Amino acid sequence: MSKTAATDAVLARARLRKLTILLTSSMMFLASVVAPGLPALYADFAGLPNAELLSRLVLTMPMLFVALTGPFVGMVVDRYGRRNTLIVSTLGFGLAGTSGLYLESLMAIIVGRAFLGVFLVGVLTSVSALIGDYYSGDERTRVAGLQGAFISFGTLIFTMIGGLLAEIHWRAGFAVFFFSFVMIVPMLLSLYEPATTPRVSRSKPQEPVPKRREWFVIGWIYMLVFGCMIALFMIPAQTPFFLVDIGITNPARAGIAVGIFSFSSGIASLAFPWLRRNFSVAGIFAMIFLDVSVGYILIGRATDFNDVLIAMVVGGFSMGVFFPNANLAIIARTVAAVRGRAVSGLTTAFFLGQFASPFYYLPLAERTSVGESFVITGYALVALGVFFVALAVFNRARRRQNVLG
Repeated sequence: MSKTAATDAVLARARLRKLTILLTSSMMFLASVVAPGLPALYADFAGLPNAELLSRLVLTMPMLFVALTGPFVGMVVDRYGRRNTLIVSTLGFGLAGTSGLYLESLMAIIVGRAFLGVFLVGVLTSVSALIGDYYSGDERTRVAGLQGAFISFGTLIFTMIGGLLAEIHWRAGFAVFFFSFVMIVPMLLSLYEPATTPRVSRSKPQEPVPKRREWFVIGWIYMLVFGCMIALFMIPAQTPFFLVDIGITNPARAGIAVGIFSFSSGIASLAFPWLRRNFSVAGIFAMIFLDVSVGYILIGRATDFNDVLIAMVVGGFSMGVFFPNANLAIIARTVAAVRGRAVSGLTTAFFLGQFASPFYYLPLAERTSVGESFVITGYALVALGVFFVALAVFNRARRRQNVLG
């Protein structure tokens, strides 16, 4: 093989590697693809005790098991490598995800969704760690922004497909999980195990481990992500029920509404590298929460489908940069030897917030209404946005004082 041909082959594999990482990232919210079919699922099992809560657990059970197993999976990723963990997890993710097609009882479906969560944390932790290992500097920021876009556009496509399949039957939405099997081939062809992982090189890491202050900041990021996901998960979980309240019972329209939120997120993700160059982490969080608060208030005040779509477009810009901003804040404070564990903590906080979300919004909606629960949450997010505005201004003033001093 000539030198030019060899170089072209290396570049082609590098492009396939990046595309594989991004397409795999698009499965992040695949667990939520069954959301448009939840009202029909609930109707089928309405005779069971606590059917309303159990039907929501079909959506959120994976998030609980992401939280329970996340730290252990992080240790597996650091000890045994990213690539093998990713391939095994993707295979298990497909098997657990498609189980809803044939399991008969509601409890069996919930158990299958629990296994889905175990494999999901393996997929996401491995992918995020690989981004930290394969890329650095501006390239890492660009890939993180593209990751956010692929997550958003993937959610858009999968949720809309799920909504269309729910028109056939609520079980049909589980067929979307067959996509994970397709990803096994490019993983085998393009991914390699980074030399920085302990499985490949057991020598002591050359980089210093994160300091106590950095771990303290990482812990606060975990708490922030947990709290925010309690609120943000209302979009896929409550939007179908809110649409029913305003007279829109078509599952496909629910899929379109949630998908539009994801489309807006994807557009915003493409701007993340520019935002990261021009604003601090706190400044970006301020924009995120002020934006999504407006979207939530607009949702709660919507009276028809067009109003809902406008609210989704407005609020969706926030989600597009939320995960990349939090993810890079973690990666920047860790080294390769502990990156899997640190990223798994982020993944745990992310999905534990999603699992806890029904325990927040169901009692709130029962006391008021589904629409009012969005409005109340929107006002709470305004307060959080104002806090980050103040924090960004304070940090900027302190940096300026240090420079002048």
